[in-house]
Amino acid sequence: MSGHDERRQVFTGLRVVDLSRWVAGEYATKLFADFGGDVIKIEKPGDGSHTRRWVPTPDDRPEPEANPLFLHLNTNKRSVAADLRSAAGRDLVLRLIARSDAVVESFRPGHLEKLGLGPDVLHRVNPKLVITRISAFGQSGPYRDREATGIVLQAAGGPMNATGDAHRAPQRKPGLLEQYTIGRTAGEAALAGLYHARRTGKGSTIDVSGQEVLLSSADRRASYLLSTAYSGIDAPRGVRSAHRGSATFTGPFRAADGFVMIYITNQEFWNRLVRLIGAGDEAFQRRFLDRPRLGDDWDDWDDFMAYLHAWFAARPKIEIMEVAEAARIPCTAFLQMDELFVHQHFRQRGAFVTAGHPVAGDLDYLGAPWRMRDGFQLRHTAPALGAHTDEVAAELGATGATSPHQDVSRGTRP
Repeated sequence: MSGHDERRQVFTGLRVVDLSRWVAGEYATKLFADFGGDVIKIEKPGDGSHTRRWVPTPDDRPEPEANPLFLHLNTNKRSVAADLRSAAGRDLVLRLIARSDAVVESFRPGHLEKLGLGPDVLHRVNPKLVITRISAFGQSGPYRDREATGIVLQAAGGPMNATGDAHRAPQRKPGLLEQYTIGRTAGEAALAGLYHARRTGKGSTIDVSGQEVLLSSADRRASYLLSTAYSGIDAPRGVRSAHRGSATFTGPFRAADGFVMIYITNQEFWNRLVRLIGAGDEAFQRRFLDRPRLGDDWDDWDDFMAYLHAWFAARPKIEIMEVAEAARIPCTAFLQMDELFVHQHFRQRGAFVTAGHPVAGDLDYLGAPWRMRDGFQLRHTAPALGAHTDEVAAELGATGATSPHQDVSRGTRP
């Protein structure tokens, strides 16, 4: 490993080769890089990772060296430009594999084998290597050759079964949530493989199916599958969580400067809410305290909702959150990104780290996802495409790697 560290971290001395080109694989390897691992990202010469061209950017144009998604996912990594279809590129990668602990890839099933870099080849070079393979539907089965976008994975993997009202069309969960979930699981799988290799001296090949990760993860899907197998009854969309009591009143409400979310799940929480918003109004409290059931079947439901909306709308969201918490009512304010950046709690915790990038300039990056001794450190920002090709080639003893303009992966000048 090259000398990039100012201090030892939990993964110092560990080398991971990142052969992925999209979010799940890059997030899996980021977890190792940010905690000290030497993660070497292999990128296609001239193109690089797909995340280099993800929009939006400030001027709404692709910026390969300063795209926010790439900047976020590739901190602390080194970039090597290598054409895996060329003999020189494969030779460089195999030299690297021989001195690495793990590799993460996200090609379509069978593509790594077509390149002459399948698990059998890699394990001959390095028997202790942990190979984590990320694909949409796994390395085997009838769907192995199918690709899938995020919305397809959410539909096939279960998340959309839990979204929206039962009488309306399912809704896709926003952003790249499914990719980060798959990436986090792939990182955990790779770590399990590394632990196994440490105990036994044997490597492994780990098959991570994005669809199966989503199917087995949080948000009730695994329990729904079990209950269906047990009872034969399919859990309907829009069903309420089993932990909620007879009094249930939840949702976002507009405040004077944004929104708050309240979560009233039992009778005591309901009574506290009535006392809070009806403070000084004994008639209101007598009218609405101790209601055994909540819902729009009340004759005076519209009266209650109008009173509630007026109370929230007259106050700022942080004030509402604080008085509600003081009254022991589950309530939180929705914070926007600019509010999060300056919030004293997150700033004092070090949730954001400021660092300079040669193209993007000084930016606030997300800091440690958890705190531990010798844990997270932002050693350097995301690399330029191929910035470390010669450096890594020289470490491996590859020929023709001394010129700063030489692309050893192709054997020609770019």
